[in-house]
Amino acid sequence: MSTDIEPAGVVEDESFFRTLVEHGSDAIISIDADSTILFANRSVERVFGYEPAELVGEPLTTVMPERFQGTHHAAIAEYIETGERTLDWNGIELPGEHKDGHEVQLSITFEEHQYEGKRVFSGIMRDITDRVERERKLERQNEQLERFAGILSHDLRDPLNTARAQVALAKNADDPTEYLDELEHIHQRMGDLIEDVLTLTKQGHTVGEPEPVSPATVAEEAWQTVGGSAATLRVEEVGVVRADRERLLSLFENLLGNAVRHAGDDVTVEVGPLSAGDGFYVADDGPGIPESDRADVFDYGFTTDDGGTGFGLNIVESIADAHGWKVGVTDSEAGGARFEFSGVRRSENGDTE
Repeated sequence: MSTDIEPAGVVEDESFFRTLVEHGSDAIISIDADSTILFANRSVERVFGYEPAELVGEPLTTVMPERFQGTHHAAIAEYIETGERTLDWNGIELPGEHKDGHEVQLSITFEEHQYEGKRVFSGIMRDITDRVERERKLERQNEQLERFAGILSHDLRDPLNTARAQVALAKNADDPTEYLDELEHIHQRMGDLIEDVLTLTKQGHTVGEPEPVSPATVAEEAWQTVGGSAATLRVEEVGVVRADRERLLSLFENLLGNAVRHAGDDVTVEVGPLSAGDGFYVADDGPGIPESDRADVFDYGFTTDDGGTGFGLNIVESIADAHGWKVGVTDSEAGGARFEFSGVRRSENGDTE
């Protein structure tokens, strides 16, 4: 009886393994010593947006953010010359660059092999963008928990202790009513703090499903809530963008309300598009924000108003960040404050829902 029994399940057809390489979930790119792409499997289209044929013959830097390109060339040159690796080849996490320009977070394992007498380097790349975003979201949530702990331990404790002192004084006063106004002010401030903390808790750094929204329309709606009778809002058409409408409404309510509080009841506020076409601005003709304060103005608790909680602009930054926008502050043409939101994604069809 023959003992040469082939193990069950062994696959000898080489085409089977070619199919695994071509259609596996991980993108695979092979380069020569000059970093020219020799091979790309089908999954590069899912990860990078390129057809494999578009990449073959191109430099590897095609799918690499510019800031890493110099380091890559230096590392390859040193390895070929010395044989020493300047970075780990297994599971290194680096961003790649998609065809449309956005970055893709990758876990990459590098391999070296010989092909037709030449040195070939292959990178097996797994898209970990979702995992990285979950980790970042968890980190931001933990940061918020620390903020709330600070608010509860300090920002609420101080007015509470002051209120207790006022009550003690009132009990021993011939006319306790003289302390009631101060108590009312303290309780109002505590109420404002609690409302802002609840707003931050509900909004955090997340947004709902983006939809086509007109920032101009949302700004006018917010003005109905926070605008004063003597104040003026001027709105230019911004176009249609993709955003969470409720969060955008809260952004405008905080910004416009902030302008009315700091610039006066007769303030004029303008909303319009950025000249680059990638966002919008909100500007007023008030006293503006000193350049020395601009680095801190979005920090929670920062305020120049004795009655303010210092959360309004922090909420604005959180909402912008959740949408992937960048927000900055500068001078308006009238000398007031101008907040600029860039990196705003426009709606493809241009129709609001």
